[in-house]
Amino acid sequence: MNQDTGLKGLIGLFATHRVAANLLMLLMIVAGILGIKRLNVQFFPTFELDIVTVSVPWSGASAEDVQTSVILPVEEELRSLDGIKRIYATARDGSASFRLELEESADRDYVLSETKQKMDGVQGSLPSDAEAPIVQVVTRYDNIADLIVTSDRADLEELRHLAREFEQQLLSKGVRKIDFEGMPKQEIALQLTPDSLDQLGMTLPEIASAIRTRSVDLPAGTAAKNDGARQIRSLGQQRDEEGFESLPLQTRGKGDIVRLGDITQIERRDQENQVRLFFNGQPAVMLQLKRTESEDSLKAAKIMNTWLEQTRPTLPAGIEIHTYNESWTLIRDRINLLVENGISGLILVVAILFLFLNGRVAFWVTMGIPVSFLATLAVLYMIGGTINMISLFGLIMALGIIVDDAIVVGEDTLSHAQVGESARRASIGGALRMLAPVTASSMTTIAAFLPLMLVGGIIGNILIDIPTIVICVILASLVESFFVLPGHLHHTLAKVDAVNPSRLRQSLDRGFDYFRDRLFRPFVETAISFRWSSIAMAIGILIFSIGLLAGGRIKFNFFPAVEQDTMNANFQFASGTDSRYVMDFLDHLDLTLRQTDAELGGDILKMSLQRLHTARFSRNGSGSRGEEYGSLSVELEPGDHREVGTGEFIKAWRNNIILPAGMEKFSIDVDQGGPPGKPVEVKLTGSDITVLKAASLELQDALKRYAGLSNIDDDLPFGKSQLIYTLTPAGETAGLSLEQVGRQLRAAFDGIEVQTFFEGRDEISVRLMMTDEQRNRLSTLTALPIVLPDGSTTPVSNVLNFTPRQGFDSLQRIDGRLSINVSADLDESVANANEIIADLRAEVMPSLLGQYGIEASFEGKSRDQRETLADMGTGLVIALVLIYVILAWVFASYSWPITVMLAIPLGLTGAVLGHYVTGLDLTILSLFGFFGLSGIVINDSIVLVTFYKKLREQGMGIHEAVVEAACQRLRAVLLTSLTTIGGLTPILFETSLQAQFLIPMATSIVFGLAYGTLLILIVVPSLLTIVEGGRAKLGLKPVTQSATA
Repeated sequence: MNQDTGLKGLIGLFATHRVAANLLMLLMIVAGILGIKRLNVQFFPTFELDIVTVSVPWSGASAEDVQTSVILPVEEELRSLDGIKRIYATARDGSASFRLELEESADRDYVLSETKQKMDGVQGSLPSDAEAPIVQVVTRYDNIADLIVTSDRADLEELRHLAREFEQQLLSKGVRKIDFEGMPKQEIALQLTPDSLDQLGMTLPEIASAIRTRSVDLPAGTAAKNDGARQIRSLGQQRDEEGFESLPLQTRGKGDIVRLGDITQIERRDQENQVRLFFNGQPAVMLQLKRTESEDSLKAAKIMNTWLEQTRPTLPAGIEIHTYNESWTLIRDRINLLVENGISGLILVVAILFLFLNGRVAFWVTMGIPVSFLATLAVLYMIGGTINMISLFGLIMALGIIVDDAIVVGEDTLSHAQVGESARRASIGGALRMLAPVTASSMTTIAAFLPLMLVGGIIGNILIDIPTIVICVILASLVESFFVLPGHLHHTLAKVDAVNPSRLRQSLDRGFDYFRDRLFRPFVETAISFRWSSIAMAIGILIFSIGLLAGGRIKFNFFPAVEQDTMNANFQFASGTDSRYVMDFLDHLDLTLRQTDAELGGDILKMSLQRLHTARFSRNGSGSRGEEYGSLSVELEPGDHREVGTGEFIKAWRNNIILPAGMEKFSIDVDQGGPPGKPVEVKLTGSDITVLKAASLELQDALKRYAGLSNIDDDLPFGKSQLIYTLTPAGETAGLSLEQVGRQLRAAFDGIEVQTFFEGRDEISVRLMMTDEQRNRLSTLTALPIVLPDGSTTPVSNVLNFTPRQGFDSLQRIDGRLSINVSADLDESVANANEIIADLRAEVMPSLLGQYGIEASFEGKSRDQRETLADMGTGLVIALVLIYVILAWVFASYSWPITVMLAIPLGLTGAVLGHYVTGLDLTILSLFGFFGLSGIVINDSIVLVTFYKKLREQGMGIHEAVVEAACQRLRAVLLTSLTTIGGLTPILFETSLQAQFLIPMATSIVFGLAYGTLLILIVVPSLLTIVEGGRAKLGLKPVTQSATA
């Protein structure tokens, strides 16, 4: 028995067996239910690439020193690693960090191991006082929500204690990770003066060493093993101010003991530059609740909400817990939105089925929808997928596709049953007759979607769920159509009244027959008679649509921004600005925020949170800390619940803000959803940092001339002013080295960490340093005593010269080259990123690069766009080749596949016109829709051409066969197209801001399929007539004869 006979026999078995079809259906349903219960729910699919990070702390070093002494040698080693896509190196004051972006095919564990080996090898060439490198893989956590704990009565220490209690409760209930903000790290500061050092005759490092040897918990082994054994240990480590005050430091000749408290000021306090939070003017602590990428967002949110319901009634008087940035609500709302649209589409699809088909057949075709969906969800779970916005949209898009196969099988079975065939013969025969064309049409649709899985990078990771879902649905639909549906049709059509149509059905059929025979048939006859005119008209509309694209009437917006409800106003004052001045401006921002809310009608602002000593500019995702920084986090009401858009609100707020003197940077950054990167982002590379900075400033001035751009900035901020020290001749004569001097200066001004200990879950640092008053005054620097190699001391001014210079906060290198990223946000309602970038390429960049002798490339979303479009171009070629091969095999012809594939540009014409009519920009999802449309629209052509081929084999003439094929398959063509259109139509009319970025893909398929179906019924018959007529004139055999010869 050959394979074909075996498959036909299997179809016959399932069609005639009493329970086989139901058992298979039950198996698919049970598998799907299990899949649903175990599938995780998240907003977007996991799309970030694997990252390995390396950090090298070097306390007290400037960014320039870090670049020279750490970045360059480490970078040289890391560049030889395999599997690395891009290396980002950043030098900051006091640390170096490397971010290794891995290729998608790279083995993460192997790269991590190799990186550790490389760092072990290079560690010997790093500065001796730099700390050991830390190498790790980035473990990503997604935000659930933030909890703000605040009080109008409790101080920060009481809030700290409560926050730690809440942390333990939430972790015990299943929250995976909790980070804190607004809980300053603490230290015990041991401060002394230069005079104290002179009196003791000791240096700071010597004092630190003495403290370490006297404040220590030390095990000394086990004694008296024969007498019960006793562990011997000391408990000498001090953990409070009193303990350190009494700590012996030096014993003098007469037995006098100098204790640490005699020479130092000892104080327990917050460490420098710690972040403080304020909510409604009161101190606050934030708990950031997070989940791993593999965990379910909604389940984690349920844990949090249950805990809040139990905890809020038991809080002490005056303590409040507020939720902020509840990411899980976005996921819930958007998933519910798509489910509602899916249900609406399902209702439309079912209504269309019952309108065109016999009620019993329509019922069993409809039953195939949930069965195929559940089977798809089972497969999605097995391959590690999740329920998210993209996968749900893929299911909605598949609503109409999923019934196409069942429609064709069901209609053919019913038509044979109505002419007298037995139910058994009709059901088996319908499945076998439709096996080849249905399989071919399914394979062409799969061939159109399959190359989309080749799209790489972040965009590919986000959107891969669409082709995955559609392909799984099509395969499940094939199984349902040939192994489940025939059995149900066999048993239902065996009933006496099943085949005989009802009065309503007869009335609907008469109406359709009238439309087909009296209106459509003459229309097709005319189109074939004027076939060249029909084709010319279609080509003319195609040229018109190309003109709309080429002329810029339809713009391309790669990945449209989704309306966000959260934003941050970040600012930086001049270095040395007093914290009270920074706090005053934070209060001004909060006041103007509420003023703006009132001016715009109120009920727009949900809450705000003040952050002191930190800012997170878009140019520096890791954030900056210092007394000169501040930020105000703002959350608005959900976009669908307010009439004022986020952009409009920000514009009005900016008009109310008065920037004070001393402000160096100010920006209002809206939180970003979707892939990272700015719409306009230019990377400048060169060898001289000052030249790059000058070019960056000039480019920023050029960008300010474009309407719609805001937050124009670069990632190379000017840092604090620097004093560059060099040895004087006296210093050189004394035998000093720059390293010796540098260590003493760092110890005096940066301090020495003597030890650390834990108090509960809080780590407390003990730091020895000069007094704050002396460290913060420039006069102390010149008077600071420096210990010479012979043990004597001399003021710094005798051995060092200082030269002032402007420094940089950080330096960035990408793939071994010094780089600056200049970026800007874009208001998409005002301008188009591609047009701005094109103008920059033509008008601005050539002169800028020539003037400064540097190189430039467009990064961010522009780079993602280039890479994605390149992958899609390759995918397009693959898709067309696969479709042609499948069609050539089915038709046993080289020319007929071309005739069928001409439906593709016709469908794409409709998609382009749909964007023009609705006023939408083309997006990456529009292009995904183009691919899907290419496979779907061909199905109608296959149905028509297959029937034409059958009529020709029966001896019918070319003209008559073309007309008859178009008329006889009109119902199937309209039904398959209308069900797909019906499934997606609700998305087209969705007004929710959260679904707007999905509408372009629905527009591509709905308009493309509607227009394509219309022209297929006109143009494909015309093309068949021309092709067949041309073969006859050339004396070639008809395709049907060639195929059977």
